[in-house]
Order: sequence, then C-alpha cells, then structure tokens
Amino acid sequence: MGPDLSNAGSVRRVVIVGGGTAGWMTAAALVRLVAPSGVDIVLIESAEIGTVGVGESTLPHIRAFNERIGIDEAEFMKATRATFKLGIRFDDWARKGDSYIHPFGDYGAPGGEAPFHHYWLRAQGLAGDDVGPIDDYSLPIVAARQGRFAPPSVDPRSLMSTYGYAYQLDATRYAAFLSQRSQAAGVRRIEGRIIDVTLDAEQGDIVSVTLDRGEVIEGDLFIDCSGFRALLIEQTLKAGFTDWSHWLPCDRAVAMPCASDQPTVPYTRAQALEAGWRFRIPLQHRVGNGYVYASAFVDQEAATCRLEGLLEGEALNTPNHLRFTAGQRTRNWVANCVSVGLSSGFIEPLESTSIYLIQ
Repeated sequence: MGPDLSNAGSVRRVVIVGGGTAGWMTAAALVRLVAPSGVDIVLIESAEIGTVGVGESTLPHIRAFNERIGIDEAEFMKATRATFKLGIRFDDWARKGDSYIHPFGDYGAPGGEAPFHHYWLRAQGLAGDDVGPIDDYSLPIVAARQGRFAPPSVDPRSLMSTYGYAYQLDATRYAAFLSQRSQAAGVRRIEGRIIDVTLDAEQGDIVSVTLDRGEVIEGDLFIDCSGFRALLIEQTLKAGFTDWSHWLPCDRAVAMPCASDQPTVPYTRAQALEAGWRFRIPLQHRVGNGYVYASAFVDQEAATCRLEGLLEGEALNTPNHLRFTAGQRTRNWVANCVSVGLSSGFIEPLESTSIYLIQ
C-alpha cells in the first residue's frame, strides 16, 4: 500500500527530483514548513544535466515567498545580482513605436468612491487632452520611466502605498542561493542521475528511484522538478499533456546575456518582433536577452541572428536554445507524485509567470 497522503503524518520522506529554481524553491519551502515536524527532505540532481536558468523576471508574489522562508532582502539581492522591478514595458505591440507599461500598482491616489479610471474618463470628457494620459497618474509607471525606485509605504493613506514591486534576478544564482540555505537547514542533496523508477504493483505509487551508481532512494512523496523531461510525472506515470499551441504558437526561444553600460531600469522590456517577441531584463552585472518565437515562421539561425543584432553590448555567453510546447500537464498530481515547475507545464513568459507558477 502507498502512503495515505490525506494524512500529512504518513509522509516521512519527500524526494525532490531535479534542482534548478523549481527544485530548490520547493526544498527551501519544505525544509522551512514541514521539516520541523520530522519530515526528511531529499533532493536528487546531477551536475551533468543542465537547467533552463533563464526565468529571470518575477512578479511581486516572490517577495511573500522569500519572506515566508526567512530570506533577508539585502542578502538575497546581493547573492542573485537582482534589481528592483516596478512593471513590464511592452513595445511595438499595437503598432511600431507604441509603448505602454503594465505596472505593479494602482492608478491615482488612495481613496475615492469609485475606481480612479472612472474619474479620469470623466475628466477627459470635460477637459479633453488637457487631462493627460492615464499613465501619468500611476506612480510606478512614472517612476519606472524615470529609472527611479523607492520602497512602498505601509501607510494606506500615502501615495507611496499604491504599488508593489518584484525583482529581476539571475535564476542560476537564485537556485544556488536557495541550495546553500536549504542544505544548511537540513535538506540532503544527492548527486546522481536517475536510471530506473520502481512502482508499487498494486497501488501504482512510486516506491523508489535508482541512481546511476546503484543507490536506491525510497520516499513517501515524490516531487518532479525535472523540467521539460518530466521524468516521473510523464515518462513514468503518464499524466498526459494538454497542448495549447493552437492558441500560443511560439515554441522556441534563444537566450543570450550581454554586457551593458546603460543605466539599470526598474522594468522588464517585452518588444514585439516579426515571429514572436524579445525580452530584455537588466541585472546588476549584465542584461538578460531572449527571443521567443514561432518556428513555423522563422528558423533557429535567423532567430539567433535577429537577437544578436539587438544586443546592446558584448555577448557574455553562447546562445542558449530552448524548445517547448505551450500547455500544461493533464494531471499535475498522480499517485504520490506532484509536478512543480516546467514538468507541470509551460507558458511563454510574456508576463514573467515562470517562477510565479512554481510558487
């Protein structure tokens, strides 16, 4: 019989398969929240298997996650070379030269009996263009355009309380930061590649995984953080996949960091291109760049050349090519296995949702 997962007390060992951002965020959360009750947390990863490591732009929810697991913001930003983020700037989407910012905040000052945009529309009807665009009434948009940032106020009466913020970070450094903290807190990291998975013949639960050097790791709950490979949830348990590519045709990406002497801005840029869109993510030590595109309209070589032509400085690494299918796992929890991160599905990161969906 497999463990009764309706009873948390029956889970004495959790095995996380895969490291990277998803694996180590999972480990960091579990060691903080459930390990004190006696649950053993094990993470298996192999240095031979690379991670995607390009999910560098986040949403404000990551602040709550970091706070929940006891991370100091200054320490985190130093370790991950992070910058502050007030929103996402979208360029050339409606037409060439068009630009707008999706802010992490409200429009207008606190108070009022109706949402601010109703007042703005009324004023525009009375005064026309003299009122100015609605973006001029959003503090995070105005600050982002001027390259400015200040922590929000906790006073709900203050204009400085009308916005939140997120981070632009080095995802590889974030995983390493969480790995160090998690292992210090008691997570046991095991180096190795999984070559076999043993199932319970009666219940269909995962009993154990076997590593390339022969070690057998048993567990009560398995968390699949193996990325697009979906080693447990799909290759073993056949959870199924719901394909969304008929709605979201982009199925490739090329990423390449570069040096920059430009001032750091508190927003991620998403620029519409011929067969997809380009992202620009400014960090403390470099700029993350990528072209997310549909292979039906442009090939890998052309996409790489297009991205290289947009770099503002020297390329700091060779192009990293990714293939994906937009969609989600039909079942994210099968037997005693849960998928987290890319193993559970993928949506192109136009709204910086990759790390958020891990949470």
